[in-house]
Amino acid sequence: MHSIIQDLRYALRQLRKSPGFTLTALITLALGVGITAAVYSVIQTVLLEPLPYADPGSLVGVAFAYPEDKPNAEQTGGSADFVRDHGAEFSSTAVMDDHGQAVNLSISGGHAAQVMALRVSEGYFRTLGVAPALGRGFLAEEDRPSGPRVVVLSDGLWKRVFAQDPGIAGRVIRINEEAFTVVGVMPAQFAVNTESAPGVMATPELWQPLQLGPKDPGYDGDNYEMVARLRPGVTLEQMRQHLSTLQQPFYQRYPNYRKWYSRDNELHTFRAWKLQDVVVSDVRRTLLTVMGAVVAVLLVACLNLAGLMTARAMQRTREIAVRSALGATTMQLLRLVLCEGLLLSAGGGALGIAVALSSVRVLLRASPLPVPTLHGEGNAWLLSGIVAVVALVAMAVFSALPSWMILRSQDRLARLGGAMSGRAMLGDTVSHVRLSRILMLAQVALAMVLVSTASVLLGTFVRLRALPSGVAPKQLTVFQVTLQGDAYAHTQRTSQFVETVLDQLRRTPGVDSAAAVNGLPLDRGLNISGSPSDRANLNQIVGLRTVTPGYFRTMGIPLLEGRAIDESDHTGGTPVAVIGEAAAKKWWPGRSPIGEYVRIGNEQNWRVVGVAGNVQTNSLVESDRIILYVPMVQISDEFSAIVNGWFSTSFAVRTAAHVNLAETAQQAVAQADMEIPVAKLTTMQAVIDGSIRAPRFFSLVAAGFSGFAVVLTVIGLFGLLSYQVTQRTREIGVRMALGADRGVILRGFVGRGMMLAITGVALGWAASWMLRPVVTHLLADAGVDAGAGAAGIVMNAATAAALAACAIIAASLVASWLPARRAASVEPMQALRSE
Repeated sequence: MHSIIQDLRYALRQLRKSPGFTLTALITLALGVGITAAVYSVIQTVLLEPLPYADPGSLVGVAFAYPEDKPNAEQTGGSADFVRDHGAEFSSTAVMDDHGQAVNLSISGGHAAQVMALRVSEGYFRTLGVAPALGRGFLAEEDRPSGPRVVVLSDGLWKRVFAQDPGIAGRVIRINEEAFTVVGVMPAQFAVNTESAPGVMATPELWQPLQLGPKDPGYDGDNYEMVARLRPGVTLEQMRQHLSTLQQPFYQRYPNYRKWYSRDNELHTFRAWKLQDVVVSDVRRTLLTVMGAVVAVLLVACLNLAGLMTARAMQRTREIAVRSALGATTMQLLRLVLCEGLLLSAGGGALGIAVALSSVRVLLRASPLPVPTLHGEGNAWLLSGIVAVVALVAMAVFSALPSWMILRSQDRLARLGGAMSGRAMLGDTVSHVRLSRILMLAQVALAMVLVSTASVLLGTFVRLRALPSGVAPKQLTVFQVTLQGDAYAHTQRTSQFVETVLDQLRRTPGVDSAAAVNGLPLDRGLNISGSPSDRANLNQIVGLRTVTPGYFRTMGIPLLEGRAIDESDHTGGTPVAVIGEAAAKKWWPGRSPIGEYVRIGNEQNWRVVGVAGNVQTNSLVESDRIILYVPMVQISDEFSAIVNGWFSTSFAVRTAAHVNLAETAQQAVAQADMEIPVAKLTTMQAVIDGSIRAPRFFSLVAAGFSGFAVVLTVIGLFGLLSYQVTQRTREIGVRMALGADRGVILRGFVGRGMMLAITGVALGWAASWMLRPVVTHLLADAGVDAGAGAAGIVMNAATAAALAACAIIAASLVASWLPARRAASVEPMQALRSE
């Protein structure tokens, strides 16, 4: 032990004498180890740890889905009811909305706050095996259509709004201006996720009874999810066999679902997966891909440090020779070299813990993926342990292996003899040269893979940014309000509220125009059946937006033909509609649609009065979609209740210059209704940017990883050639004394570096070509599916690889030229005199 302590002290002194090497090694190791540990910690929490529910192995997600769909729990109202009625294999089932809804919770002073609510069936908490901390869950009679209005609160909402009132159970609160009775409060550790917007996860703060029935507006669509708990002794495979027997009787009872075909003309089937597979299905592939990229970066860091440690060990040949001559064994010499690696790994690991702890928070907050929150904050001790393990493994890669290869080389004794006799060393050993080249080739190849992948992602993101959204976002501010409940189940009441708000906004100095819509572009909106009135065979799912006069001018949507919706389109007047350009081309190709009629759902016919430019409604890469616009004041009360119940009402305000509308929006809405809060006040450009946040995130992450890898590769190549120049100074002097041209020396060293770079690039090109499916899947998970109309947007893999190759070769040329220039500037007499 005493000798080990001495070796550690000696290694520490040696590292202090080489601050440049030490600092480079510590930063490289800290970044590589810290980021690797952070990503693994997320994967461990999300993918590997069991769900935080009682007996999670018996929980399954039950779906009515296409055969090729990934694990999910999507259901229609009819299919969910059918499975519940024939659920002999389940001990309990739960059905819920497939996304949460913002509701207005009244608080003291007559104001309201917007919170996330989730409608669930009465078996929801029982199926998950979690009981309320206070009160109870929902009763069967409370889950029936038109049942009592009750609510269960989250622990956070109970503490934040109701001051941990122990008598909260039985208290009446106001939600959407209606009275609800609180029946329970969930425990603090109960955390679930739901989508609040496409691809955006949120945590419900209160739960309401689902009260599912055939009259529910979304009953016939796939607007629900289903979770079940298997009976004891029933396996997942047995349950799947049971579900397969339900196919035929279901389609006999609901023949309309036979119209739901996939691209391969396949019908929906009843399917089931483990609930954990359902929860992580949207992020599993992407997280594993990111982990692979992180491991590649860590390998580049380890290879870089291995090269540096190998060169450093070779520079200590004379010292090692002296120790060997004095009787040091091979293991003692190896221990001496390993002590430096141990100190570096300890220091890098300590810094890596700080990097990992901060990186986990950054990843979870910045990631656009719907990462499920299963266990709250990460375990700092677990993360520290992961860092320690990764740091030790990294030390074994960058320190133990090259040092052992150096010490066991066949020609070490000859070099040691030369060192002892005072003769100069004429160059590297064969094994050292071979090892250094292998390490360098591996670095370049990995860097090539990372840079080519980043090039695809960055190129695709740049193209996405250039795609038109169909609106003019400059100086356009938007915000939302929720108009749910009986108070806004009528068109007249809704229209009065909207007009009051718009009137106040239009009076604001600097405001050019203002309008309202149910469903902004690139945000969630209503999908409904639509067709030309005289051709029902063209019926299809279309996007419907209810708007106010001035909407197209405010949004900057061009009017291609006819007129826009204006003040003459009032309640009781002729129902009119403005259609998108895609609808005009598909339904009335080659002629004007003005004066034609469209049928929307079960509503009456609407006369087409105008054609507007195409607008992207779901994403920037979607094909031109059919969109219909109708006056907000002309829809029926029944339809108004459906639209307000499912979607927020958005206000758009165009200003002449930059105007802060936060206070103005609050005042305008408060004047119309004190119990309606303003939410999501932002710019239209932010909405557009948010629609491509996933490609942007992956592009920046990939760019960061590849940039780090390229920098390490340049450092490694520069260090390798610099070391070779130092070792061969006498040889260079002799060559030049015998008449060798300086250009030959320069080209020789540059050629060595470029040969390594080109060979590594070739290997990396082959590897990146084989990894093309991985990049395609990553883009698809980010919402850019090349098979769904985005083929021309995704950057060509060959072009990206060529750009990556040029970048790495150019960087390698710079890294090779600097040491080569130093070699070519060696003065023969000085080199010989120094020996």
